[in-house]
Amino acid sequence: MTTLRQTWAVTRYEFRMQIRKRSLWITTATLAVVLTFSQGDRGPRHLPPGTPPREVMASWALLMALLLPIGFGMVLADRLTRDRRLGLASLLESLPIGRGALVAGKYLGGLTSTAVPAALVLLIAAAGETAHRHDPALFAWAAVAFVLVTLPGLAFVAAFALVCPLLTTAPLFRALFVGYWFWGNMLNPDLFPSLTGTLLTPLGDYPATWLMGERALYAGADGWLQFLRPEPGGAAAVAAIALLLALSIPPLALASPLLRRRNLSA
Repeated sequence: MTTLRQTWAVTRYEFRMQIRKRSLWITTATLAVVLTFSQGDRGPRHLPPGTPPREVMASWALLMALLLPIGFGMVLADRLTRDRRLGLASLLESLPIGRGALVAGKYLGGLTSTAVPAALVLLIAAAGETAHRHDPALFAWAAVAFVLVTLPGLAFVAAFALVCPLLTTAPLFRALFVGYWFWGNMLNPDLFPSLTGTLLTPLGDYPATWLMGERALYAGADGWLQFLRPEPGGAAAVAAIALLLALSIPPLALASPLLRRRNLSA
């Protein structure tokens, strides 16, 4: 098998296994309902009639990005560590699949399996808004908001959720990840030094701000690491997306050496 075929085979297997997990769907549905009914006055349900569809769906994408990635990170946190826990590591080592293809397949399978419910949530929101606003363009903007606001953050979260438990444990990673998420994405930078409002925020603050035409959350706000807080706009949105995708590469590159070290020490 070529590396590409190996990766595709692992991706399909991982996707089928993950997409069937009830915990993935229960977590997504629970967090989406909580966010929908607990949104404040600036939430998408309170946007006035006549609001452009791109602003409506960008607002929904940002709202869902507040908590959904936490649930996805929890679900993906044991994708590599569970093989050893279940006694499958030796079996996988005996298969004609390289570690690189295994890691890439698990990453892509995990990413796509979480992207499906995330996209579905935005499509349901678009359907509800279409019934209220009578603008079918909301579906097209839901897709745009998903690609620009949601997907880069998911790619970032999936990479670290896959690899970091190899350095710690899955339970410890989950605890640290929750702390990081609130510190690095939603903590007001005026109150405490935080990554909130920088180009490194997987929340999608910069792309959402660009689509909405106004500051969505804290993008570009004054604070620590000011050089990572440019004025919001198209260029800043592209830079934020590119940085998140680039930062997803180092943990994936470390996965194969970490797996090799764990197997040698076993």
